[in-house]
Amino acid sequence: MGDTYTMENAPVVKLVIGLIGELTEDETALVRSLTPSDEACSATMEHLFDLVDLVSTIRYDEAMAEYVYAIAPDWDGTIEMLLLGARVTTALNRIELERSSSAGSGSTAARQNETV
Repeated sequence: MGDTYTMENAPVVKLVIGLIGELTEDETALVRSLTPSDEACSATMEHLFDLVDLVSTIRYDEAMAEYVYAIAPDWDGTIEMLLLGARVTTALNRIELERSSSAGSGSTAARQNETV
């Protein structure tokens, strides 16, 4: 029989904790859900560093964290592509917000000039 691990005792979780410190319950669940049970030994280091990059990124960017947590449960691609998708999506959202706030500011300034 294979070994059964609790979420925080899984080897990959311990390795990630060793590299970036304690994980929240959500981060631990994310690491476990994105780690295939049949991970090949040669791919383990690359996978580990992808996980560290992902967790580090979502800790400091709430918009990316929301995207990753929403997509990750059904994700079947690479972590690198998940992170790329999060970066592109949040960048596009930020551009749209800037455009809409700029357009709103521009029309306000135009209305103020009309009244003067």
